[in-house]
Amino acid sequence: MTCYTCHRNVQGAPKITPSLAEQYGEPPPLDPNEVEIRRQAAEAPSADQIFDKYLQAVGGAQKAAAITSIVFKGSYEGYAEPKAPVDIYVKAPNQRTMIVHTDGGDRTTTFDGSNGPGGTGWMAAPAADKPFPVIRYTDGNLDALRLDAVLSFPAGIKQAITKPLVGSSSIDDKDVAVVQGTTNGGRAPAKLYFDKQSGLLVRQVRYADTIIGRVPIQVDYSDYRDVAGAGVKLPFHVITTWTNGRSDVLLTSAETNVAIDAKKFNQPPPSAPPKQ
Repeated sequence: MTCYTCHRNVQGAPKITPSLAEQYGEPPPLDPNEVEIRRQAAEAPSADQIFDKYLQAVGGAQKAAAITSIVFKGSYEGYAEPKAPVDIYVKAPNQRTMIVHTDGGDRTTTFDGSNGPGGTGWMAAPAADKPFPVIRYTDGNLDALRLDAVLSFPAGIKQAITKPLVGSSSIDDKDVAVVQGTTNGGRAPAKLYFDKQSGLLVRQVRYADTIIGRVPIQVDYSDYRDVAGAGVKLPFHVITTWTNGRSDVLLTSAETNVAIDAKKFNQPPPSAPPKQ
């Protein structure tokens, strides 16, 4: 039994009596997140070929590799949360901080891969927002933060996952190539979905093992725009969905190769929320 047992976006309580309409009706469409690649077909392209097509689609591998830092600004809207300004700071190869400026104070989520093999990650929030001022991430949650940090840079695509297998599926009636593997530096399963026509990354799905079973986290990327001065396209709309929440980030600007204060990635003291 998991949260999904009761919460299926259709009713407020679990069903007891079997539904004949469901049993003998048309089967629901295949959920692309449930695609499992057991063995790569001989005719399927390699993961490197898919990654190379993606890098070409965003502007080329050379231009992508030239980006060493990015500062994003935009808005963040959570499930049942009002829209709030957001700042995102990323530094190659694997540092990322997102600061949501809520009315009650700043909520900061950080992954810092510069301080050890696996890196460290945390969330710092006002006391009224979370049970503890600073929450350290471990295991699958840490893997998720690391993956987000690596994928913030197009050039990080080949370092995102290990042991890749390639398959195919469709999202919203569009054919996608699926690269399935394990998060690099971690153990969590992950899948990357690329539009077969454009070559762009359109979805990331990773999984976290919990005491109630394995749960998915889905990240959808869209609205790729050319970043001024960089010659590279980045997604300006990012929606993250998990079992008990959803966030919608609409970016309005992106500056590349700007100096970022190292303090942006420092963990705040556990006794107080971060100071900005």
